[in-house]
Amino acid sequence: MDNGSDDEQMRRAIELSLQEHQTETQQRASPSNTIDLTQRLDDEERENDDIRKAIALSLGKPVEQLTAREALLGSTASTGKRRSPSDSGGDTRTTASDQRPSKKFGPEPIRYWDGVVKLTYVTGFTGPNFIRFEDIVQRTVLKKAVITAMVVSMDWIEEQFPSTVNLCIVLHGRPAMSRHMGPNRIFIMPPMKDERFGVFHPKLMLLFHESSLRVVIGSANLEPYDYRDLENVVFIQDFPLATKPVESKSQLSRFAQEIHDLLEHMQVPTSVKAELFKYDFSRAKAHVVASVSGVFEGDDYKRYGHARLAQIVKELGASDPDRTPQVEMQTSSLGGLNISYLNELYRSFSGIDFYSNGGKPPRQKKTNEFPPIDVIYPTRDTVNDSRLGPPGASTICLNTSTWKKPTFPKEVMCDAISYRAGTLMHSKYIVTTLKSKKASASASTSAVSSSSGPSSNNSNDKSKTKNKELKGWVYCGSHNATMAAWGKLSLSKYTKKPKMTINNWELGVVLPLYEDSNIPVTYVRPPPRYKPSQNAWTQDMEWS
Repeated sequence: MDNGSDDEQMRRAIELSLQEHQTETQQRASPSNTIDLTQRLDDEERENDDIRKAIALSLGKPVEQLTAREALLGSTASTGKRRSPSDSGGDTRTTASDQRPSKKFGPEPIRYWDGVVKLTYVTGFTGPNFIRFEDIVQRTVLKKAVITAMVVSMDWIEEQFPSTVNLCIVLHGRPAMSRHMGPNRIFIMPPMKDERFGVFHPKLMLLFHESSLRVVIGSANLEPYDYRDLENVVFIQDFPLATKPVESKSQLSRFAQEIHDLLEHMQVPTSVKAELFKYDFSRAKAHVVASVSGVFEGDDYKRYGHARLAQIVKELGASDPDRTPQVEMQTSSLGGLNISYLNELYRSFSGIDFYSNGGKPPRQKKTNEFPPIDVIYPTRDTVNDSRLGPPGASTICLNTSTWKKPTFPKEVMCDAISYRAGTLMHSKYIVTTLKSKKASASASTSAVSSSSGPSSNNSNDKSKTKNKELKGWVYCGSHNATMAAWGKLSLSKYTKKPKMTINNWELGVVLPLYEDSNIPVTYVRPPPRYKPSQNAWTQDMEWS
């Protein structure tokens, strides 16, 4: 597969998605709310010039159009003003001091102590499984936060997070760097494997509230479009303060260790990582699977990408060769898939360690046959008939030339049709069902439900699941169905050791499926196969 093509598609998607946001921002802007940064912050301007250029590059716009800087650097001026978070388009203004969290009377904020999968709110739809961004963040009790995404709309973020809240923002950009911007803002752009390929793509939020930590792992970029118009998914779990804080990473639970490891690779400040030591993660419900841009050899090849996923599948007890999985892989971006890579992914989805045989790859059978994987991605018809039409599909990516390649596996393609009629999807799922142990029954699909169904079963009591039959597992997060996201396994030419090569940064969670799990998904199941007359939506296709 051409990884460069995947990355070029992703970069083009950023530019297209931000054009709409940039137009909306310019329509709202007026000379009266512009802050003269040159006059107020001459010294800081010179010092922060490189970070502004990097942010502009990552967002695909000129430096002079970075209106986000007005909000960011304006927080350092006592007379700086902001739009009220409750006003999305009017002229009401509040001072920075007015944005301090006020004491909230009434019901306590909702907590998800046992973890939950939610779908992001879409305008015009209501249901128990949908959640708004403001209900995720809960700003009235927020003290500090770490937020990560590929695309970050800073005007919107400054509306959502009070200027008094310490905020660490990790986003895509080159070169790698870290800079403080104002008293309570720090920007970080993590290192990439090389200067050409790969994107920083994980969607993680660590929201430190008054007496708990909320961990959010999902698929949405940090911009209003993703939390208003598109289908996205989030896993949310709250963790209480520990009775006795731990003193080192080794004392954390596996869930917290994975988060800590990712923060280390992102090169966030030590003080940020140390915050994890204060919380009790003993009830962590999900297994974390991350991708880090880099090359990992020897035993390290199992730490990230689909090789890490294979380890999780084994830990779940889902690697029984007599219960081979049926896989649905819903994605918002596609690269040059082929039969070989689908089979590589399927081995990991089956919990097979590719190089467990003394570092030698197993002898493969039937490599010219497709594994039982359905790839769920919208047809051109679905995009054209959607509420937003083709302009709303700017972050749904597949190149026409890739689609037309004779090696592209069109036979596995299924249409991505939302339960919320006419809504396009930016979510990423893998839903795997295992063959039933009972010969008379087929694999259950009731463990996942429509987006409008009842709330997810949050039980994490191992005693309650001990005697239940495992039906499969579900992944949700930022990984698209691309080699750049999940990585490619091979043997090192020089060391002859296994290695995992990954271009992107990604993050997601894996949850076991039981009969009563009832985890919501965004798409109609079973997904309908493409008709012979249908083509996939492609990014460079003419809108007609």
